[in-house]
Amino acid sequence: MSKGVRSIIIATLLFAGMNVFVKHLAHIPPVELVMFRSFFTFFACVAIVKHKGISLLGSKRFVLVLRGVFGTLSLILFFTSLHLLPLATATLVHYITPFFTTFFGYCFLKEKFYKIQWLFLIVCFTGIIVAQSGNRSFSTFNTQNTGILYGLAATVAAAAAYNCIRKIGITDDPTVILFYFPLMSIPASIIILFFNGDFVWPIGWDWFYLLLMGAITQGAQYFMTVAYQNEKVGNIAIFTNLGIVYAIINGFLFFNEIPTLVAWLGMVIVIVGIILNVFSAKILRFFASDKNDSGIPLV
Repeated sequence: MSKGVRSIIIATLLFAGMNVFVKHLAHIPPVELVMFRSFFTFFACVAIVKHKGISLLGSKRFVLVLRGVFGTLSLILFFTSLHLLPLATATLVHYITPFFTTFFGYCFLKEKFYKIQWLFLIVCFTGIIVAQSGNRSFSTFNTQNTGILYGLAATVAAAAAYNCIRKIGITDDPTVILFYFPLMSIPASIIILFFNGDFVWPIGWDWFYLLLMGAITQGAQYFMTVAYQNEKVGNIAIFTNLGIVYAIINGFLFFNEIPTLVAWLGMVIVIVGIILNVFSAKILRFFASDKNDSGIPLV
């Protein structure tokens, strides 16, 4: 097992734990949760970088800033979807991210993207529609559908952030890359909370949950960064699907969320679409003749 694969498996497990605490803190605005999480990441990164004796600003600063901006946007949108949707559903939508990650990798990093992957994206969307078929007001902007839209927007922003990490490569330390997230998210969160005026002061166990959320997320972000630095995005995307399994288990254990049979069917369809997307190249090579192996059409 490569370093990248091992790191993404650990990151996926830790992110699943983070999602549980975000759901527990549903009474606190998502932007505020991002702010508290960012403060934890900021001080942790400064301490680690100081211990390592390396520059905090990094070398590819423009790309680092973009990573911070896209990461901030993705997290705010994803936390919002977690508050609006069942844990398994929000996670399911978020795990369409590998498709957009691969597509952006083709656009900006010259990695391969195959036409058939559009079909697999349609499969994923079909699965989401099936999973949501129990929602009687599917065509209206109710809580469920709004949560789906937030989740889809989060996947696009996350894919952009992951490709920024891939672009940075190993030229900068993972902790430096992480540092640019709170550098962007803290001022953005404060400004949004100031104008919205919806800050909620945490009480009691909220502080403990916030602390655990910050610590777990710091670890998850570190291992995720290491994974995307050391492995092609397509090679590790398949392993992120473990998060869907974790979400189903955690939703049942902590929130008494039991998917219906139709929802299970939708989840299976989405997972199949994601897996087919990851193995697009191998599928095409399997069906293609020897003459066409070197000329599989790109988008």
